[in-house]
Amino acid sequence: MRKFTILLLLLWLPSFVSSLTEFDSVMDLRKQLIVLTGWLGFAYMGAAIVLSARFKWTERLVKGLDKAYGLHKKLGISAFIALLLHWLVIKAAHWAVQLGWLVRPTHAGKERVITGVDWISLAEKVGDISFKVFILFTIISLVERISYKKFKGIHKIGGALMLAGVFHTLFLIKWDLSLIPMNIAIILISAISVWCAILSLTGSIGKKNKIGGQVVLVDKFKDDSEFTVVARLQIKLESKLRYKEGQFAYINFHDGEAPHPFSILNYNEKTRLVEFGIKDLGDYTHQLVNQIAVGKKATVEGGYGYFQVPSDMNQVWVGAGIGIVPLLSRLYWLQKSTDKTTKRIEKIHLFYCVNNEKEAFFSTEIKAILRKMDFIELHLIESDKGYRLTSEYILNKIDNESFSVSFCGPEGFGMSLKQGLMANGLPEASFHKEIFKMR
Repeated sequence: MRKFTILLLLLWLPSFVSSLTEFDSVMDLRKQLIVLTGWLGFAYMGAAIVLSARFKWTERLVKGLDKAYGLHKKLGISAFIALLLHWLVIKAAHWAVQLGWLVRPTHAGKERVITGVDWISLAEKVGDISFKVFILFTIISLVERISYKKFKGIHKIGGALMLAGVFHTLFLIKWDLSLIPMNIAIILISAISVWCAILSLTGSIGKKNKIGGQVVLVDKFKDDSEFTVVARLQIKLESKLRYKEGQFAYINFHDGEAPHPFSILNYNEKTRLVEFGIKDLGDYTHQLVNQIAVGKKATVEGGYGYFQVPSDMNQVWVGAGIGIVPLLSRLYWLQKSTDKTTKRIEKIHLFYCVNNEKEAFFSTEIKAILRKMDFIELHLIESDKGYRLTSEYILNKIDNESFSVSFCGPEGFGMSLKQGLMANGLPEASFHKEIFKMR
């Protein structure tokens, strides 16, 4: 994000430098602020919509779709701030003139009407209206209480807002020599943004990665009240899935809900059977884990994510609750892998954090796999017994000073472990975290 912003500032810099000789009033400064804030807002919006299109090359660039969505959110908020400043800078001068604080400047005549249409005025009106819609769109998108289904539906508006932004920008850019670097970037961003907006509005995002299938096995894990809290699904796919260990996929059960992301537990390429572990975490997943049945049609889109097995000789894996699923998929991969990565690994400490042993739904399965992999040690951390995984606890279990950490679980828990381990010398790059938050 920081590097991207620096690049945007460098593209704007020639315009600012060339205008320094003409600075003789606050209006000259205003012109540059309008250009800068508009440019930043437009570029942030463009980058955000490109990341939302789920291209493989963007996923590689940011090291995972989960990271892409985190960056998408930051870009959206940054665009909101930049465009709010853009609007305020424009309006502030009008307000100052009305109050008599400034004198309205005289403008050289400029061609506004082309083929009988005042395109400049139209572009300005489109920009003003779309900005106000964008304000509401951003605020609504940040409200966590809105359901995922409504959130995904509302987010479709983003494509239309991007098209409005492109129209507004292209008709208002000027072609001074100093603006050429920035204008070329604007045209490139416009082209790819329009493409992504069309993909979004037509429901074509991720289309190439979608595979039809059917649920062939359901295994439900219940709590003390006999309510299903976790469901393990097996889906038979119609064609092969592009998959790496530790990845997730979007599943559409064609039940009126938007496709939801779930971690892949295991995948058999020969039989085309893909397994998922799904926990009751809200309204939709509560209904899903209790009502899902064999025979249900499903469309799987994936796999996504860069949470594969690291190459470090000594590793710590932490799975909290349902966060154990991508780590279990790693175990299945290690079990059948002949990759050089597995030969380098000397020791893995796997910490499985649960409330109690009854909720360690996958512990029996993990123990069965580990019988043939003595370099992996399982640690079951039960909070009901007063145990809590801390950075100090991990460090006491590790014999080697050099190790990497892979974490999947609640965000606050992960941040606490990361800060504690980094305070004890762990490099930030050695803490691998799955940010399973797609909004």
